[in-house]
Amino acid sequence: VVLFNLSNINISERVREIATIEVLGFSEKETAAYVFRENLVLTLMGAVLGLPLGKLLHAFVMSQIRLDMVCFDTKVTTLSYVLAVILTFGFTVTVDLIMRRKLRRIDMAEALKSVE
Repeated sequence: VVLFNLSNINISERVREIATIEVLGFSEKETAAYVFRENLVLTLMGAVLGLPLGKLLHAFVMSQIRLDMVCFDTKVTTLSYVLAVILTFGFTVTVDLIMRRKLRRIDMAEALKSVE
């Protein structure tokens, strides 16, 4: 949801710039790559920072809920990390595919006529 909203705002704020790029002859694929590169970088940064911070947060939470008669296993498997990264990038690609439709609907003539 956060990534979708960021993409939506990003495209809405940059309509004029995107229309200029399209008028200059960029293909639909090149325009999408230009716009969505930011999403991929943010996702990569989120994964790189989120995994170690998530591990620390998990360890802290598990240490706080220790009881005398119950003990929880605090080990997280490598498969969990791999799945988290795959799912995160999967969601990013899905959002990018959904937002491509919005890119296609930009009317170049109207966008370039508007006064900022």
